[in-house]
Amino acid sequence: MDTGKKHLASLDSLRGIGVILIFADHFVFPASYYIQFGWIGLWIFFALSGYLITDGLLKIRELPIGQYFGRFYLKRAFRILPAFFVFFPISVALYFTFSRSFAGGSSLGRYWIYIATFTFNRYETIATLAGGMWFAHLWSLSVEEQFYVIWPWLIFFLPMKWLKKVVPAWIVLAPILRLTVPSFYGGAVRPPIFAYSSLLCQADAFAIGGCVAIFRDDLLRQSKKLMWIMTLAVMVIGLVNYFTGASAAGSYWRTLGWPLLCPYNYQYVWGYSVINIWAATLILSCLQGTAPSILNFLPLVFLGRISYGAYLSHMPLLGVYYYYLRPINAFSVRGFVIFLIWFANVIVVSWLSFRFIELPFLRMKNRLGRRRASGRAEPIPELPAS
Repeated sequence: MDTGKKHLASLDSLRGIGVILIFADHFVFPASYYIQFGWIGLWIFFALSGYLITDGLLKIRELPIGQYFGRFYLKRAFRILPAFFVFFPISVALYFTFSRSFAGGSSLGRYWIYIATFTFNRYETIATLAGGMWFAHLWSLSVEEQFYVIWPWLIFFLPMKWLKKVVPAWIVLAPILRLTVPSFYGGAVRPPIFAYSSLLCQADAFAIGGCVAIFRDDLLRQSKKLMWIMTLAVMVIGLVNYFTGASAAGSYWRTLGWPLLCPYNYQYVWGYSVINIWAATLILSCLQGTAPSILNFLPLVFLGRISYGAYLSHMPLLGVYYYYLRPINAFSVRGFVIFLIWFANVIVVSWLSFRFIELPFLRMKNRLGRRRASGRAEPIPELPAS
């Protein structure tokens, strides 16, 4: 098996598109949004993470157990923690500087331990929008970290024939959990939040990316038209969803039939599955080399490369803008100009983070892969920051 490190710019562009979608979704959080289908960008990140991490783990699973787990977790720590240890204290400082209303109406003393232990998604299940402008986005980092805790063990200990059964099984099981778990809560609001933020209920996003890695050779032989067929399916299903109930969540041009946590038509059960399958076809098109030319657009590639810093910094920066410039009408000329300036500021901050915080540790992380006798580096899966 070829274990040389390969880097596809088109996968970075997928991250870049995800960043744009998420930014448009969060502006201005939580009072208004440019688009209410921007959450789709985060699920593209999840599927990418499932593919890249699974692909990397499959290539080192023949190592002794100590080297396998040590190498994986040390590299993940080098990728995640340096920037996190810079941005989290900054968010804490902003929390104490600005009005508590910007912190989601909940005391930091109640949830800081959840952030520090990467279990914040569980706290948000209990207290929706906890952390407000400074911390609320960190729930998805918790989901990623929990994925890293569980997934390497499955890849290492399960024979390939079992992996080919267990991983696809999660694609079927997760929607069932999204449907049945709410019955244990007995409420109308909290269950969808749990279905949205729980790794257990969202494992299919990572699993479908894992399936792309596990079944890649078979899947790549499929029709090159698959991506366009699934793209059309997403649009048609969204249109049908809109006219059969989801229209109550907003106008079509803002939702495209995919409003977040839509209670109508049980979208929170099956909607994620549709988007996950679409994300998998996008990843396959990148691997096939048949991705649309926009996925080789250099600004998108650049944005994807610095996406982790953008993820960590975009909400705190938005909070500062929102405090000094409120009220912001997202759909006015003034609001759009603020959006563009905020976006540009996030890119600058993200580049500084990448250049001076992340890149030095990424280089050290990559050196950890150069352990083979031939001197060739083993592949280092990049984290798609969410």
